Amino acid sequence: MDEKTCLQLLTPPGKVRPTVRYRGVLQIWVTRACDKACFGCTQGSNLGGVPGRITPEQFEKACQSLVDYFGVVGVFGGNPTLHPQFDLLCEILRKYIPFERRGLWSNKLFGHGKVCRETFNPAVSNLNVHLDREAYEEFCRDWPEARPFGLHEDSRHDPPYVAMQDLIPDEGKRWELIANCDINRYWSAMICVFRGELRGFFCEIAGTQAMLHQHEPDYPDTGLPIEPGWWKRPMTDFAQQVRVHCHACGVPLRGYGELACAEDGVEYVTKTHASVYVPKRRGRKIKLVTDLSEIRPDGVQRFTAYLENATK
Repeated sequence: MDEKTCLQLLTPPGKVRPTVRYRGVLQIWVTRACDKACFGCTQGSNLGGVPGRITPEQFEKACQSLVDYFGVVGVFGGNPTLHPQFDLLCEILRKYIPFERRGLWSNKLFGHGKVCRETFNPAVSNLNVHLDREAYEEFCRDWPEARPFGLHEDSRHDPPYVAMQDLIPDEGKRWELIANCDINRYWSAMICVFRGELRGFFCEIAGTQAMLHQHEPDYPDTGLPIEPGWWKRPMTDFAQQVRVHCHACGVPLRGYGELACAEDGVEYVTKTHASVYVPKRRGRKIKLVTDLSEIRPDGVQRFTAYLENATK
């Protein structure tokens, strides 16, 4: 397969996706900060360094750009409730996005149950407590309509920072894998902050890659400026993002990975991301992958089926 054919098969942010959350999800990243350090976190919340955060002014501009978006607008991290101005962000979100389309991606409320109950539609939120009973009980007590899960079931996180370009020399094969990516088919586009500026990405992991590498002076700014209708642009307008980020991604490989909350596990990475892949939990093992067999490619049927993959 070649790039042109692949782009024709990929889903831009403005195209309907086969998801249970309306017909699509577009995340607004607010911080990488998180109390957890799940193995293989797609957002790099298992890594050290300054997590960063969006400003209220930037968040408002992001919301304004999504007023006419048809799908769910997610408040995303990390754990968004750890943003020091989380309540203000919720107030801004309520001004622009109707209740039925407001979603929260969070593992714990940290005392923000009242504002979350007022702001977010639990039916379109993703509330995985990652085996944390205290977090589960807080959801049940302070946001009784919430639908937390993951109290008794761990999630399996396949390694997203095992770059295909480091393991598969055949570019045509990589394009074929990219065209069938689970994140692109079923999950989210994203607005985030790159070098202090709001940027739009067709894929949440593409945006996270950019943020993790943003301090490298030669790293390209592939994000689109946030303006009304940016998310309606065709896939060809996101072509540079695909060239830079998709070949540097491991999602299409569907590697087996680790249980997110395992007491003893390994973080998998290849040379493309090795410089930024420093775990925040001291002593955590890192495996520098040099061969596909080390991650058991196609070890799961769908990257995004975290709970189902944990039983395999």
